[in-house]
Amino acid sequence: MRLSKQERIAVMVILVIVIIALGVFLFIVPAAQKIGVTNQNLANKQSEYDAALAKRATKGLLKDQIIEAYKEGEHIADMFFPEMKSYEADAAAREFIQQCEANIIVTELSVSNPGTATLSTSFPTETEVTYSLKQYATQGVAIDEAVAKRMERIANLQAALGSSQTIGSSIVNFTVKAENQEELTKFVDEINNYIRNENGVDTRKALMLSSGYSITYDDVSEKYDNYSEEEATEPGENENEDGEYKSLQVSLIFYSIERMQDPQPQLGAQDGIVTSTDEQPEQSEQSAA
Repeated sequence: MRLSKQERIAVMVILVIVIIALGVFLFIVPAAQKIGVTNQNLANKQSEYDAALAKRATKGLLKDQIIEAYKEGEHIADMFFPEMKSYEADAAAREFIQQCEANIIVTELSVSNPGTATLSTSFPTETEVTYSLKQYATQGVAIDEAVAKRMERIANLQAALGSSQTIGSSIVNFTVKAENQEELTKFVDEINNYIRNENGVDTRKALMLSSGYSITYDDVSEKYDNYSEEEATEPGENENEDGEYKSLQVSLIFYSIERMQDPQPQLGAQDGIVTSTDEQPEQSEQSAA
């Protein structure tokens, strides 16, 4: 069966269309898909590259911030004691007692094993009297600006310092005796204001009296009792003529925090910068050569 000229042309057109379609599906479509995947990978790599550039741009700023934060907190640990063994805590307690200006006698000194303690901040809360007539009278009244700023400041401090921290501690127990209550009070004040000279700098140290301390002026009570009984008090009477001493059981806590390491050598090593301590051996080898 012979095809006519028009049929042969139609067959040729169909064959061309089929070949073109096969070529599109076999070659062009996969290539286009591959190009799309390649473009997506290129976009991802470009994003990673841009992120790396942004991170590199902030690296110097972050380094400066770390060094600045270290400098701000560099001397905070100086207020605390290093972690101490029992004999070191004993020596620290004796050094403090030796420095005290209060006229006291210390007996029965003992030191506990090193441990930990929890530090947390406390904020005094003022008691406000409230009643219905006061609420009616003050409703709608704006809060004083100074009071509002104070409340905001306390709220910020509570948010920043609200969490407690666990640090090292050493406890020294002893008995303090003095001729009168004033000397005991002076001794307690010296705990609160213990200043120690370290490397030529006077630094207030973290000490705490954990045992309770109450003031009882027996001589004043005795005088009032004498007045009530209409008994005269002899002038120049010795308050301690019977040889009795005022005594106080003391539990003295030495708080310890290790000093933060200087981050600059590690930051310099990350940047490929050789510190001066690393350069010294090379210089010595060159001089020896």
